[in-house]
Amino acid sequence: MNMTRWNLLSNLLLQAENIKAIGKAWPLFFFLIFNMDKTNKFCTNYPELTERMVASPNTIKDWRDHLVQHQVVKVHKGNGSMSFVLQSPYDSLVTCEQNDEAQIKMTADPAIKRLLGKCSGYENMPLLPIIAEMSATLEDLKKKIV
Repeated sequence: MNMTRWNLLSNLLLQAENIKAIGKAWPLFFFLIFNMDKTNKFCTNYPELTERMVASPNTIKDWRDHLVQHQVVKVHKGNGSMSFVLQSPYDSLVTCEQNDEAQIKMTADPAIKRLLGKCSGYENMPLLPIIAEMSATLEDLKKKIV
């Protein structure tokens, strides 16, 4: 069986040591895996993260430091910017070649993109995979009915 991005995420989150490593920084972790491209690098700055994650710069720094300390990410700092790189085994989430139906729906459907944009605030981040999977399931049900 080919492992999809969601299969990999599920497997990672079933391991207690990975849950502990992500810990309180889960909002930043999920933000990164949803926003990184296949090169496993995400360049940003504090103003962008503050706006997109609806969190203070101090909170984001705390999350960043937690993920670095627990070897989930490496951070390369530049002049006013920083680059995040996921470490193994977390990097498999962004380098995975196999997208599943929920992932395809997230990237292709304008209605889902709008919904995800509304839900991508700090308090709603854990809902993103669930929303995408439910959307794909509803689409399957529609196909079966028609």
